[in-house]
Amino acid sequence: MKPSVTFITRYYPPNPNINGESICDMAHYLQEHFGIESTIVTTDRSFDGGGSNRKPTGRVIFLKTLFKSNHPLFRFFSFLYDGFVLIRYALKFKSSLLVVTTSPPMLPFWASLFYGKKIKWALWAFDLFPEGFGATNMIRENNPFYKWVIRKTYQSNPSRLIALGPRQAGYILNQFKRDIPTSILPCGVFFYQDKSDTPPSWYEADKIIFGYCGNIHDAHNPEFIKSVVDHLDPTKHKIILALYGSKAPALKEYAWNKPGVVLTDHVPRSQLHFIDIHLVSLAVKWTHIAVPSKAVSAITMGCPILFCGSRDSDNWYMFQEAGWFIDESTGIDTQVQDFMAGLSRAGIQDKKDKTAGIYEELKDQVLKAYREVAKNVGIM
Repeated sequence: MKPSVTFITRYYPPNPNINGESICDMAHYLQEHFGIESTIVTTDRSFDGGGSNRKPTGRVIFLKTLFKSNHPLFRFFSFLYDGFVLIRYALKFKSSLLVVTTSPPMLPFWASLFYGKKIKWALWAFDLFPEGFGATNMIRENNPFYKWVIRKTYQSNPSRLIALGPRQAGYILNQFKRDIPTSILPCGVFFYQDKSDTPPSWYEADKIIFGYCGNIHDAHNPEFIKSVVDHLDPTKHKIILALYGSKAPALKEYAWNKPGVVLTDHVPRSQLHFIDIHLVSLAVKWTHIAVPSKAVSAITMGCPILFCGSRDSDNWYMFQEAGWFIDESTGIDTQVQDFMAGLSRAGIQDKKDKTAGIYEELKDQVLKAYREVAKNVGIM
């Protein structure tokens, strides 16, 4: 039988979602370098956020899903349904390996129940659920049902774990309470840097430009971005905000008409390098549950980050040489004020210079992960 992989995910190109793009990149590499064919079982849901339109690799099967609703209870049941349908449908394909992602939420729960130890499957972690429901206070972490779902989610034995960073990997392995072969595969590594030579309309060479380009949702802290906005010196600084997500409307309203602020619908990847410092936020209670890809994307494009969250987060653990840290738990506003007062062009350039070496390490990590998955399929 020809070697093959089935990927199970919520989003996939041409839907513009960074998780789906990461899967597409792996599928393309496995096909080009190892002749491994891919089937992608995904949903017909559309993604309202960022990303780029990509031509899909592999055979893509879109399954119909339930209604779309912002009501927490209805969303939860749609997540349950989507995961159940995707996991069951993927059993139709006798692939050498099934790769189960953590999107939609509850997908690993269903995989654990249906696949167990009889089917060769790998777990590819993006945002972690059901932990995310606890972090958003949708359910209490001491709730018996929540504890039961957590226990069932991690009772199975995938043949490989693919994690976004070493700290997240350690958290997940602790949940499984066993050793599992692990690959580190950061999300947002661009191998082909399409950098525009033409500055965008918002660019000003004589100003330090900050940017937050992406999702602002439950896992992020808008107070951090507000603080940066409040401490801008419009004669020296500028901030570009391209926001989407549940907290975006309120943040846009707050920043509207503030000096030095530019609100835009989208910043193309080809223009990311015109931003001097990319803002990255991860609420402390989301540490390891999520690892924002915007930090990886910024480093890939040669830009340092200003990270607000926990020092234990992979974003800081991996990128601290090319960034600055704001501790979410100890007075954001004072820290931002001090950071802005001490910021210099020389300091920014020093951090920028560090991104090149980190970028090479990221590419090596990605290619190593691809080869490890190919080995799981049985090619190597």
